[in-house]
Amino acid sequence: MATSKDVFSGSFSGRLGNVIGYEWRGKMCVRSMPSHYRDAQTPRQLAHRALFKATVGFATKARHIIDKGLQQVSLNAQMTEVNYFMRINKRCLSLAEAATAEAQNAPQPTPTATLDVDYEHLVLADGSVAPVAFHTPVMTDDTTIRVAFDKNPLHRAVKQGDCVYLAAYCPELGDFDISAACYRNSGFAEIRLHPYWTGKEIHLWGFVVDTAGRASLSQYLAHAPLSPTAWPPEEEEEPIEDEAVAAPEHEPRIIFWKTDRHIASEPEGGVP
Repeated sequence: MATSKDVFSGSFSGRLGNVIGYEWRGKMCVRSMPSHYRDAQTPRQLAHRALFKATVGFATKARHIIDKGLQQVSLNAQMTEVNYFMRINKRCLSLAEAATAEAQNAPQPTPTATLDVDYEHLVLADGSVAPVAFHTPVMTDDTTIRVAFDKNPLHRAVKQGDCVYLAAYCPELGDFDISAACYRNSGFAEIRLHPYWTGKEIHLWGFVVDTAGRASLSQYLAHAPLSPTAWPPEEEEEPIEDEAVAAPEHEPRIIFWKTDRHIASEPEGGVP
C-alpha cells in the first residue's frame, strides 16, 4: 500500500504495483521491485546475510556518533552514514561463531554467531580536517576519562570553533557513548560514562568536527576495563618555584640621599 505525499507532484511512499516510493535525504525517490531473485540459501549466502545483519545492527548502535563523524563524506559519496560506515569498515568486521557443540557441527552460521570487530582499525569519523594529537587517557574519577591533546600538531589552517569528541564502546553491553563537544583550543576532552559500565572493558576513540560538519579521521586511543586501577591516574601539577624571582635571605640596605651635584647610594660599609 502506498501513501501519497503530494497529490499534485505525484510523490508517494510505499509500494504501488511493482514500484516502491521512498524518501532519501529529503528527496522523494522511486525504484522498481526485482522481477525475480534466487534464494538458494547456501552456507556462503547465509553467512553473508548473517554478517550483513550483524554489521547493520552494530552500525545502528553507533548512529549518534557516525552521524557526526561521517556526515560530510557520506553526503559526498551519495550514501547514508550507515552504508558508508559499512563500506569503509568492511575489513574490520567479520563473523565469529560461539564455541558451542552445535555451532562447531553446523555447516552454516547459527544464532549464536557474533560480530568480531577489529577495534584498533575501526573508523568512526573520516575527512580532511586537521586532527589533534591526543595524549594518554587518564581517569579523573570512577566514570570519567580525560584526554589532553595538542590542538594543531600539523600546523595547518584551523579554526578555534572546531569541536573535539571522544567516543567509547562497551562490547559486553553493546553500547556506544559520545562526549560533549569541546573546542580545539581547550586542550583536553572528557567523557563521563554510565556507572553500570564500571569494571567492563571499553574502547576509546577521538576525532574533530569543524563548523561546516567536516571531520578528521578518528584515532583509536586505548582499551581497558573502566576502573581507576586500569587507567593511568591524573597527574597532579606541582608548583614551580622560580629561583630568579625568589627574594634573597639578606637584602642589602640601600639609602639614597641628595647632594648638591648628584644622587649617590650608600655602600655596604656605611657612609664614608
